[in-house]
Amino acid sequence: MSKRAQDTVKSLMSRKVFGLPPSKRTIEALNLMIKKDIGSVPVLQSGKLYGIITERDIVREITASFDYLNHPLSKTAKKPVVTVTPETEIWEAFTLMLKNKIRRLPVVTKGGKLAGIVTERDLFKWVVAVAYEPEIPEEIKKLIKGNS
Repeated sequence: MSKRAQDTVKSLMSRKVFGLPPSKRTIEALNLMIKKDIGSVPVLQSGKLYGIITERDIVREITASFDYLNHPLSKTAKKPVVTVTPETEIWEAFTLMLKNKIRRLPVVTKGGKLAGIVTERDLFKWVVAVAYEPEIPEEIKKLIKGNS
């Protein structure tokens, strides 16, 4: 097994995560997703992960009721949230995402604080890097770094 195959989530998670408190409305989460070009918003209460809402959640629910966008995130955020710690090995993150059919995986500390998030795209970049190891072509390096 290559050294990279033993990497942890900490090595590839996005640390800059945009969250909202449970009192905000779902429309505010949707607007944040559009503004920041992100696919999910962790819902945070006192810095701890309360829940998560994704584009897919909103699309599925809005077809039933446009009023859904006015509901507070305390009602619309998915709970409990499947999470990992920064020390979780990447293969474990893959397994959790596949098993739970999710595309985003919040990374939390032992105390429950949000440390980052891992997405399908992050895992894809890691797989490409591992596949080309030890000689990653410059073109691939640029693509991986350019899409961070």
